[in-house]
Amino acid sequence: MPFVRVDVPEGLSREVKGRIREGLHEAVAKSWFKEHIWIAIRDMYAEPGEKTVLMSCGVRPGRGQEAERTQALYDYAQKVMEKEIGTTPDEMILTMHEFEQHMCVSGGGQLPPLGDATPALEKELEPA
Repeated sequence: MPFVRVDVPEGLSREVKGRIREGLHEAVAKSWFKEHIWIAIRDMYAEPGEKTVLMSCGVRPGRGQEAERTQALYDYAQKVMEKEIGTTPDEMILTMHEFEQHMCVSGGGQLPPLGDATPALEKELEPA
């Protein structure tokens, strides 16, 4: 159950935010977990022309290849942000946060086991 919070420069249209959400959903599904993906996109104060993106993602530990998964998620998400709002790699940050199985409830119960929906890490993630 990855949950993603993304702060984007204020003033983006709902259409752009929708495309960002779709792209991030795909990125998480290919790098961390295929289901139970929660994404929140929020406006943040930004100077005119600023394209900074702050992204945080919470996941459970134990999948393996955590560093590679984090890099894959960053690379994919940055391509989405560059395509949609012109964000460069220097204008984006991703922080990952781990929580134990017992520290999360979704749908009123425990989360599914990691092995059931953790994807094999793809070599190259390209946004649609």
